[in-house]
Amino acid sequence: MSGVPVTVCNACDWRGFLARLWCPACGSTDLRTTLVHGGHVEDLTILHRAAGRTIAAPVHIGTVRLAGGGLVVARLDRVSIGDHARLSLDDGAPVAEPVAQPVA
Repeated sequence: MSGVPVTVCNACDWRGFLARLWCPACGSTDLRTTLVHGGHVEDLTILHRAAGRTIAAPVHIGTVRLAGGGLVVARLDRVSIGDHARLSLDDGAPVAEPVAQPVA
């Protein structure tokens, strides 16, 4: 799937991923979902282990500032801090991949 479904609050314009029942910023239940296709990487970390299981190789994850506002934590594939990224879902998890120009 191209893009990540983001919850948007109609009352205060808060945006974020995962789907919400109410807005964590203002408490409103007047929400909608929109598909966001990109953003830019703000920070990253590398996971070397996971609770309850082993991982075959380190996994890069980071915070992506979404086009239009909001944040998502995503697996980073070949992107670094400051890079523009295209967002998609892999088995329900957000993934950020490199792109030359900003994606709306």
